[in-house]
Amino acid sequence: MSEGYVRKEDPFLAQWRGRRVWLLDALLWGRYQVKERHALWFVTGLETVESLLPFIHGWNAHTHFNGGDEPSWQEFLDWFQVTRGQPLKQDWYVQPLRDCQGDHEKAALVLLELVAEYVERFGVAPRGKAASLDEKVAATYGPLPREWGGRQVELLDALSWIRRRMHEGQDLSFFTGQDSVDSLYAFTSGWILNTVVNARKDLTVAPFQEWLRDVKKEFPGEGWHVKYLQDCQGDHRKAALKFLDFAAEFRASR
Repeated sequence: MSEGYVRKEDPFLAQWRGRRVWLLDALLWGRYQVKERHALWFVTGLETVESLLPFIHGWNAHTHFNGGDEPSWQEFLDWFQVTRGQPLKQDWYVQPLRDCQGDHEKAALVLLELVAEYVERFGVAPRGKAASLDEKVAATYGPLPREWGGRQVELLDALSWIRRRMHEGQDLSFFTGQDSVDSLYAFTSGWILNTVVNARKDLTVAPFQEWLRDVKKEFPGEGWHVKYLQDCQGDHRKAALKFLDFAAEFRASR
């Protein structure tokens, strides 16, 4: 970002005050960031179109792990399948990226413009057209830790659980949609944004980041996902587990 770059006032912040912010809200905000500021990285933490779904997975995990749901997102997915003739797949971005000659922002806008089209017709709030997501969440994640019941699930809780499941043999894609350390980075961005805009206090994020930076010297400017992938010679699983191991170490020290 150049020094002469001036940020426009964000038109979404005032609209969100005092109400639930849905995933569709966040994606419209992401569309604004891409179209007006050329800042996909500001939304997902990365500049690549494939970071969009892991970001969505992170947002939804925050909601689901805390006992909520995102029925309007399911309604969008149902609408997408009807209008596009197929479900939204993990590799949805491959053809748009080709069509856009490798321009990741334009490719991301292919999905984000569809979100805007849907919201223009139906709004961001649930319409009551989606079935309960309890069974789908259970099928997606399996049983969640019992100790989460009745309290807020914070980012370090989720990271520790992901680490445990990976050590049990689960692929990272089970949580983030992709087996890449970049997807874990975008996942955390989605989780944190949900926390912030819905005014939920997470007492683990800032202290963990400060501990990584000040104690472990492991919070580089290029991002931990870049450094850890280099440290692990391009092994994405090992790079993800390196971050998750730090999260577990920090959590055990509290």
